[in-house]
Formats: sequence, C-alpha cells, structure tokens
Amino acid sequence: MQKIYKVGLAVMAALSLLYAFQGYYPDFIGVFSNAFSPLISGVTVIVSGFSLERYWRESKGKFSMVWLYFTAGLFLWFMGEAVWAGYTLVLGVELPYPSAADVFWLAGYVPFLIGLCWYVKLFSSALTWKRLTATLIAIFAFVVLAMALLVPPIFETEENLITRTISLAYPILDFVLFGMAHLGLIIFWRGNIGKSWLLINAAIATNACADIIFSYTTAKGIYYNGHPADLLFDFAYLFFLMAFYIHTKEL
Repeated sequence: MQKIYKVGLAVMAALSLLYAFQGYYPDFIGVFSNAFSPLISGVTVIVSGFSLERYWRESKGKFSMVWLYFTAGLFLWFMGEAVWAGYTLVLGVELPYPSAADVFWLAGYVPFLIGLCWYVKLFSSALTWKRLTATLIAIFAFVVLAMALLVPPIFETEENLITRTISLAYPILDFVLFGMAHLGLIIFWRGNIGKSWLLINAAIATNACADIIFSYTTAKGIYYNGHPADLLFDFAYLFFLMAFYIHTKEL
C-alpha cells in the first residue's frame, strides 16, 4: 500500500510544480491541462473496472451492482473530459461551456449517486440518527455557503438561464455526493476499507472545490485553460484512482 501512496504524492507534487510555473510555458499548460484530464480519468475508469471485475467474479450480488454504478459514473465523466478535449484541442474552441461535455459530466452524477446510496443503505444499521442529522445539516450549510458565493456573480452575467443553471448544478450535486460518501466514511472508518472511503471523500470534496472555482471564474470571465481549478480536477481523479486501487487490495 505504501507504494501507491508514494506514487500518488509524487504525481501530485509534479502536477503542482507544473502548474505553479506555468507562466514560463502558457501555451504548453493550456494543451496539457486539456489532454491530461482525459488520461487520468481514463486510468481511473480502468482501475474501477478491475474492482468491478473482481466483485462480479467473486460475489455477483449487490456489491457488483454498486461497483457497476461507480464505474458507469466515472466512465461518463471520462467521456466529458474527452469531449472537452476534443472541443479545445481538435476544434479549437477556447472555452466549450456549456457544451456536450456537460451532458456527460452531469449524467455521471446519477449512477455515482445511486451507487453511493446503495452502498450506504447496505450498512445503514450502523448509522445513528444523530450522525445522519449532523451530516444533513452540514450539507445544507455548505450548499448555502456555495450559493452565497456563486449566485451573485452568476446572475450578474449576461449568460442564459441554461448556463446559469449548469453553473449552480455542479456544486449542489457535489455536496449531495459528498454527504452520501461521508455517511459511508462514518460506517467504514474503523474497518478494512476505511482508507478507501477517506480517499473517496477527499476526491469528491476536491471535485466540489474545483467546480465552485470553475463556476465562479467562468462567471467572472477569468477562467483559462491551465487554471488551478484544472489541477484540482486532476487531484480528484487521482484520489478516486487511489481509493479504488486500495479498495481492491483490501477486499
């Protein structure tokens, strides 16, 4: 397990340095940010697929269906990354937002949320009403905070209603996912897969931060390819990759 942690930290450090000094190679970082996301998300889908294959081969029950939903959600997110890269690198569209990529990204939340709900429901007896209520209150507080940050700049723009709705949908969906993942972390924290759930929570939280920054910067008109938000998206995929790899080893 130590090896995957070291590799993950090394990749994160390398990416951080690459983005930190992007002022020296602005053209390269724009291309890299659009090309690397489909790569890292594709590898994440493959690793999740290995977990799916093992569950399907050994249990062929509810756990295999849960992992099928996880893999389907990640695959749709990979398709979103690939479509975005196609717009920017092939068609030369500087900021394809909103676009067909958003259809895949938003659709990916559905199977991912179903998988999380199903997983948590299987072990819901380990949850107390106190913990459930505290999690729901925390989610509501974060949603209110995010809306207070995003709503003014989004509605100050001249963007159409669809664009505004999409900009608000991402962080809301992220917080819903995080709430379900946090319940899973509460259930499994002291178990064999506690580390995996911690990383899943880190991935969703990082993705939420990236979506908030992206929505805010696009509303302000200051987003660009190679923005630090892109780095956070890559970190989120890396956390997912590590979580599913570790989960497979700890089964």
